[in-house]
Amino acid sequence: MKSIISKVMNMGASEAEVFELQSLRTDVTYEANKLKGVSRTEERGVALRVVKDGRVGFSSSTKLGDPDAIAAAALATAEFGDSATFDFSGDADMPDVAVRDEKVAGLDVDDMLERPRNAIARLVDYDAEVLCDSETTCETQTVSVRTSGGLESSFERTLYRFSVDGRLIEGTSLLDCGAYYGGSALDSNGSNLVARVIEDLKNGRRNAAVEGGPTTVLFTPNAVADVFMTLHYGVNGSIVERGISPLAGKLGEKVFDDRVSIYDDGLARGGYATGPFDDEGTPMQRTPVVENGVLKHYLTDLRTSRKLEQPLTGNGARTRRLVMTKDIGKVPAPEITNWEMTGGDTSQEDLVSDMGEGIIIDRIMGILMSNLIAGDFSGNVALGFKVENGKLRGRVKNTMVAGNIYRLLRDNLIAISSDMERVGLLGFVGSHRYPYLLMRDVSISA
Repeated sequence: MKSIISKVMNMGASEAEVFELQSLRTDVTYEANKLKGVSRTEERGVALRVVKDGRVGFSSSTKLGDPDAIAAAALATAEFGDSATFDFSGDADMPDVAVRDEKVAGLDVDDMLERPRNAIARLVDYDAEVLCDSETTCETQTVSVRTSGGLESSFERTLYRFSVDGRLIEGTSLLDCGAYYGGSALDSNGSNLVARVIEDLKNGRRNAAVEGGPTTVLFTPNAVADVFMTLHYGVNGSIVERGISPLAGKLGEKVFDDRVSIYDDGLARGGYATGPFDDEGTPMQRTPVVENGVLKHYLTDLRTSRKLEQPLTGNGARTRRLVMTKDIGKVPAPEITNWEMTGGDTSQEDLVSDMGEGIIIDRIMGILMSNLIAGDFSGNVALGFKVENGKLRGRVKNTMVAGNIYRLLRDNLIAISSDMERVGLLGFVGSHRYPYLLMRDVSISA
């Protein structure tokens, strides 16, 4: 890394930044109760950004033995690059945050086979007709950033993922229930994920009719994670910069109900996106996005921070969208880390008892086809339950939900649960902690 910076500076660059990623990942996959495969992937590469003649150039490579070619490619692209409106990171004090778990680092293939095998055994013990998919992933990453401004920082992170999904086919009815964990530390409550799937399978074996129209809806933490994808765009510095975010120009204004407080926490304990610094070398932090209904911050990287004249929040990331893995071929851009919404003062059980008649929504399918930038969401209720007189009556089928998250959080919020659950999104890097949200007049189509 140091030699690349020296070379590119000698070749005419005024500034340089080198990002290096090393990773070793093992995946164990079960499909329909049987082992599908075990794979191991090793990756090492660098990404170089330079400033030459006031413009930014970029190159990346996995061929680390030829630093001259990497430097020459970055300098060649600078002629056609964007104007350099920001400086690369300089030396800084990084927060002390634990991102390596020796239990994860010490896992071997036999250990990784055991959890999905046990999960499948428990689900089959509940019902021999259950078809189960399960996956375990263990990864060790080393992330390093060095700049011509004096920054030399690196850290080693472990990442662990476990998912379990159970399907029951009864006649023409398909019931699919799943649970997921992702973090930098080993999940100590993996058995709870299996228990949750079994509970959902039990509650979902009886169907309940639903009438369309404005409906009282209890969004579980899983569903909150789904609909909050709209907010990820709303506070993204690059979306705000382009003037297409509904939250553009509203810093310091009340945008939601007073009870709504949301944080982007790059220092969350055990979080999947937790780290001492982002992919540009900016120290990570816990950023208030919304506090007591008031918009406090946009999420920025180096470029958007300077463009918007807003503080750096440590959200510069090199990620492959939807898959959301590190990608050395991507130029840094603002992305979320780990999100948390503060809870209320009513238990989830009391919310169900008090809601009278309505729907509990746990998972939404097809939400990515919505106009997320505008805050709109819509999709099929992949897993939801009808509530009558405060009791679960069965699963809802052939049902759709739609709404606008800005309107719902401003005008339609009834209550926030005191219960908080950690959830993960397979399409996003972070580990998120959300309560249950009870909303009035949510649009339901049956």
